Amino acid sequence: MTVALEKMLEEDIVFGVYAPSTRLVEDRVMERYGVSRHATRAAFAALENRKLLVHMPNKGVEVVRYTPDEIDDLYDIRLVLETAAAERTSLPVDPVVIDKLIQIAQEHEAAWSRGDYRQVFSLNLRFHEAQYACCANTPLIDLIENYTRMVQPIRAIKYDDPVHMREVISQHHQIIEAMQGAEKQRYIDSVRQHLPASAKAYREFYARRFERSTDGQSRGVTAS
Repeated sequence: MTVALEKMLEEDIVFGVYAPSTRLVEDRVMERYGVSRHATRAAFAALENRKLLVHMPNKGVEVVRYTPDEIDDLYDIRLVLETAAAERTSLPVDPVVIDKLIQIAQEHEAAWSRGDYRQVFSLNLRFHEAQYACCANTPLIDLIENYTRMVQPIRAIKYDDPVHMREVISQHHQIIEAMQGAEKQRYIDSVRQHLPASAKAYREFYARRFERSTDGQSRGVTAS
C-alpha cells in the first residue's frame, strides 16, 4: 500500500491538489486515502527523499516550494546529467528499445489528445526512463531519474498548452529518430532542446501565485 500511496501523493502534488507550501497532516491523509499511519509515514519519507516534500521543524511536512532561481539551477543540473547520458549512449540503439519508445510516445500523445493529464505524466516518466536506460552508467541513470521527478510539477504546468505540448510530442519523436541513427551530436542536441521551456513557464507561474501584487499583498496559496 505504501508504494500506491506514494504514487497517488506524487501525482496529487504534481497536479496541484496539494499546492506548494501546503502542509500535509497525517490524519487527513490517512482518512482521504484510507491508509495506515505506517503507510502514510513511509510515503512521506519517500517523497521527502525525492525532494517533493520537506520537513519543517514543529510543523511536519509541507509540499516543497521552489523559487524560480532554484528551478533554473535544477534545470542546469538536468542539462549536465542528461547530455552526459546521451554522450554515453551507444548508437544506434537496439530496435527493440526503439519500438518500445515509439509505443510509449504514441500512447503519450493519445493521452494528451483525450485530456488524460495524469496518464501523460506517467507516460512521460516511462519514456525517459526507457530512453536513459540505454546509457551504460547506472549511477548516472539514477541521478537523472531523481532530478526528473523533482521537477515534474513544473512540467505539468503546461500540459494544457497545446503549442507547448505539440512541441514536446514532436521532440519525443526527434529523440527517437536521433537514437536510431549514428550521429551522437544529433542525439545530444535533441536532448538539450527538450529541456528549457518548462522552467520559463514556472517562473511565470511563480510570479502569478507567490510574488507580491502591486498593493503589497502576498499572492501565496493557503494550505488546506
